[in-house]
Amino acid sequence: MFHLHDRTRRRLCIAGFFLLSVAPTTLTLLWAAARHWPGHVEAEAAQLSRLLGVEVTLDGLRYLRPGHVLYEGLRMTDAETGRKVLDCRVVEARWSEVAGPQAERKPCLVLMGSQAEVETAGLDCLGQLLQRILQHRAVAVEVDVQWTAGNVTLKTADDSQTLADFQGSIRVLPDGVQAELAFRPAGADAPELARMHFIRNRQTMPPASGFELDTGSAALPCSLLALGLPELKILGPRSRLRGYLRANESSRGQAAGGWDGEAVGQLFDVDLGTLVSEQFPHKLSGTAQLMIQSAHFRQGRLEDLTCTLTAGPGVLSRSLIEAACARLNLRPGGSLGAQDDLVPYEELMLAVLMDSGGLRLQGRCLVGGPGTILADRRGRLLGEPAAQPQPVVALLQTLVPLSEVQVPATRQTDWLMRHLPVPQVVPPRGTETALPHGQIRLGRAVRK
Repeated sequence: MFHLHDRTRRRLCIAGFFLLSVAPTTLTLLWAAARHWPGHVEAEAAQLSRLLGVEVTLDGLRYLRPGHVLYEGLRMTDAETGRKVLDCRVVEARWSEVAGPQAERKPCLVLMGSQAEVETAGLDCLGQLLQRILQHRAVAVEVDVQWTAGNVTLKTADDSQTLADFQGSIRVLPDGVQAELAFRPAGADAPELARMHFIRNRQTMPPASGFELDTGSAALPCSLLALGLPELKILGPRSRLRGYLRANESSRGQAAGGWDGEAVGQLFDVDLGTLVSEQFPHKLSGTAQLMIQSAHFRQGRLEDLTCTLTAGPGVLSRSLIEAACARLNLRPGGSLGAQDDLVPYEELMLAVLMDSGGLRLQGRCLVGGPGTILADRRGRLLGEPAAQPQPVVALLQTLVPLSEVQVPATRQTDWLMRHLPVPQVVPPRGTETALPHGQIRLGRAVRK
């Protein structure tokens, strides 16, 4: 055993006391002081702003334990416009681990929010944030994220909607990134949650995005879905959707602006006044129910549609009836008089098959006899055309009549012209001509 000098032993004891007691205590006090130092909350908010690409402010910050943080009064605003995006009373963040695709353990950030409010005017900012995350441009490391928020309130300028059981996740996979949202409308007695999936596929070149919507057993308000799909606004404020929708960026890439996908489901309480009367120079009122058996679209254009429509009672203008007879060759019924500009009806029931080959209409009214599309209490007002199919362009000519051009190019029909099926160009039989054929004679010098 070593015999140390008394002075050496004292120095070793002092050094041990300093390293094992004084230094850790001092570092702990300094760490605690730094966490409560003025400006620390602002510094944390600035770090979140740089990470997320939006302006973040915090009312308070508490560290519950290592890797477990509580944010108080978290607010997110659009850095460019200053418009408020998200306001959450409390957000609890902690680190955990989840199983990866190869059964390995990988880090996961778990977020739990309370009393979250989202301004619908700032949803574009949240959509851009989600797009940056899917494209791996919002964070420096690849980690999974899971969140729950209980109830989330979507606020508009004059209304609000609450989503219950709001939850979601972001998973980083070898071939891309997947994000999921699940919720149910507050007050809806639906056993299944509505789910939305977003995916960024890195196996294609260039990488492409896609999404899926499955409403489950609930019928979601179209006004809610219109926050992401603005085309649904024209269905009316009371309209609802129950079904499935899938869409992926086409193989030509995002620059082409086209999406490929399919849809199936039911539309309830569609306002025909908003859908037709406010878009075209005709009058049509009533509430419609639409059953979509099949719908496929490619490059943003409808390829085929099979559906049934039921509506009534309501009224429609005589101009719409005359245009339907002249352009779609619908057959007027004996119940149609010639006095009033507005014609009341009881039933509007038909099956629709639309594709590049044309438009096929089949009457389904309970009164008026087989083939009746539109009926009042006395009988048939309109019947299905004798010749099927009718050209799809005839539908545009019906909606915008009295046009001197073959295809009415108007502001009202612009969207329909870009999204309805179009036929293939086929020359009339017997007019096919051979392509020009020529021979090139080379000079003697060239042949040598």
